[in-house]
Amino acid sequence: MKRTQYQIQSQTRETLTRRLAEELEKEPTIRFGYLYGSVLDSDTVHDVDVGLYLRESEAATNAATAVDLSNRLTALVGMPVDVRVLNEAPLSFVYHVLRGRLLVCRDEECLTEKLEDVARRYLDLAPLLRQGTKDAFAA
Repeated sequence: MKRTQYQIQSQTRETLTRRLAEELEKEPTIRFGYLYGSVLDSDTVHDVDVGLYLRESEAATNAATAVDLSNRLTALVGMPVDVRVLNEAPLSFVYHVLRGRLLVCRDEECLTEKLEDVARRYLDLAPLLRQGTKDAFAA
């Protein structure tokens, strides 16, 4: 099945970012959220990627929250929005997301702690990941 491609120009990207941020501001369970992936620097995308860190008290409903927000945001912007919850996500994935564009921040202390923790742990682990990748593809 062929995936639909969407054209994104810089003005469209800014409008898209603003609309996503405004909608996410309405969701009280979000501590912070990022736009990441190809939508930040590519003119052609298949979807929009959003990473969210939720209040810990919402942990039991992370999947349901992600699906609900994905559906709402997709309807809002007219293209698929893939929402991923960062609370329990793998370190390398969270590092990648946090290099994106901040959409919403309701808890600056939490964001700062997460940025520092993820950067420190990822940079400690990065040489091992690189060597493992080299070893895996050397054969």
